Amino acid sequence: SKRSFCGPRVRRPEKTDEVVEMERLIARGSPASTTTRVAREGGRRLTRSCSCRSSRREALGLGAAAALSLGPARFASCATTTTTTSERANRIARDYDRYSRNYDGLEVGEMAKAFELDDLRSVAVSKASGRTLEIGIGTGLNLELYDFERVSHLTGLDISSGMLQKSGERVASKGLGGKVDLVRGDAASLPFEDDSFDSVVVSYSLCVVPDAPSSLAEIARVLKPSGSGFIVEHISSDIGPLAAYQGLLSPFITTFGKGCDPSKDIPALARQSGLVVHDLDRRVLGTVAYMRVTAA
Repeated sequence: SKRSFCGPRVRRPEKTDEVVEMERLIARGSPASTTTRVAREGGRRLTRSCSCRSSRREALGLGAAAALSLGPARFASCATTTTTTSERANRIARDYDRYSRNYDGLEVGEMAKAFELDDLRSVAVSKASGRTLEIGIGTGLNLELYDFERVSHLTGLDISSGMLQKSGERVASKGLGGKVDLVRGDAASLPFEDDSFDSVVVSYSLCVVPDAPSSLAEIARVLKPSGSGFIVEHISSDIGPLAAYQGLLSPFITTFGKGCDPSKDIPALARQSGLVVHDLDRRVLGTVAYMRVTAA
């Protein structure tokens, strides 16, 4: 059935008091210390928002305004940074436990189709075969895209127990209990033996995981020598000015949105992590891409 981007009757929440105050401070050119305090409190509120899309869109618009109004140095001080990747991973797990309640209606739909996000997701999943691992399975949105005549068994991994609960419900509803198992774990430290999988699928997850290089190295480790990884991701554009803009906004978007860092150069990180990149297909001004990877 045809679904809108937001899903049925998902309403965009009103701006939080912190967002309104942040806009006022930006307009006035208030001191960075004041703006930072409001931004940090707003970030905590925004990540609790009932709408994942609203949080990201609000963060993007507000981040752009802040960057232009405050300048790079003062703007950078508004973004909250966490000191370790472990702490960031725990924060992402908690955030996505909350997002799981209405994630499906926000992740796919007409806007995703317009930007070819669904198209690339379908390409990546359709190529999987044999024993397959999906990293960041989330609520199981990709389950309907797998050809279980070709995929002998699917292991879905996610760091969020809330996402896995939703995924488990989808597995049960589709009668896939014998073909799919779900594992809670960190992409940067996969709980699997070397050379375990014929295929690894990742769709729009590496932009969120805090340690993308380690996660890509783990993909190289668990892939069989004859296996392939199929990755579709938000990535840094190959258009210089746009990549610079992504880099400027990424701390703000990561803090105030769903955790996606659009400034990661995933193809370069894959090569540095022991993978060979094939069939690189960039879309949307180079900010989204499909790639097939193999262990070097």
